Amino acid sequence: MLKNIMLAVLFVSAPGVAAEHAERLSISTMVSDVRLAVSPDETHRLWGLVNRTPGAGLEIVESRLVEGQWSAPLPVSFNGPANDFDPSFSPDGRTVYFFSNRPGGAGGDDLYAVSYDPGTRVYGEPRNLGPKVNTDGDEWAPTVSPDGRTLMFASNRHGLSGGQNLFVAPLKGGEIGTPVALDAVIDTAEDEYDATFVGGADRIVFARGDAYGDKGAKLHSAVKDGKGWRDEGPLPPTINCSAELNIGPSVSPSGKFYWSAACGPGETRLDLWTGDLPSVTRR
Repeated sequence: MLKNIMLAVLFVSAPGVAAEHAERLSISTMVSDVRLAVSPDETHRLWGLVNRTPGAGLEIVESRLVEGQWSAPLPVSFNGPANDFDPSFSPDGRTVYFFSNRPGGAGGDDLYAVSYDPGTRVYGEPRNLGPKVNTDGDEWAPTVSPDGRTLMFASNRHGLSGGQNLFVAPLKGGEIGTPVALDAVIDTAEDEYDATFVGGADRIVFARGDAYGDKGAKLHSAVKDGKGWRDEGPLPPTINCSAELNIGPSVSPSGKFYWSAACGPGETRLDLWTGDLPSVTRR
């Protein structure tokens, strides 16, 4: 629920400068588009919209590639009566993870999973990921590593510095293990959220900034080696192209990098963008 506070600033943010070597996706709408999820065959896209109609809040929409063209976005069938946001596919494309503040949760925004049959295009019933993952705070942006062994998400649960922090939990046989926080190199007194794996489980891109206010956020890269995680710092202005919010990173199965920002001249809403992600410095 508190993510509404953050997203409210999208309509008043200072415009950014269009990113060189970046492309605005044609499926971007007239409202804010956040965090693209791409199916394994890359013909099915999910993402979040903010107030698609007045007072609609946060909802998940989908688009399909038909004869080389992307269909107009439509709400997914598993949207509930409250907010639904931050979708991501499992590596096999048969599960969609997201957050929701629908009734019956632990409190605030909880993480959910819903089954999906690519053959029939039918979604199942959403299930809450349970008390190991969800708290009375807010859990956001679930994403699974390409090997299917790790669930990463953000949470403002008690006991850590700052507000939102990044957590990882093991996945095995459909069961989720106990989440643990990433080390202090990544989780600082600022908010860290909206993370995605890049090419494996040893590199991530995430947003760092003010998740609950109006101070903005930039995308950072971090790498894990034998000594633990190392923050590579903010991504270049070609990606952090907004003066305010740069959030919602994701990587498609073929390796294309996406994010959400108000990059165009005069823009105050978030659009979906794609561009080249810089390589990392290995030490």
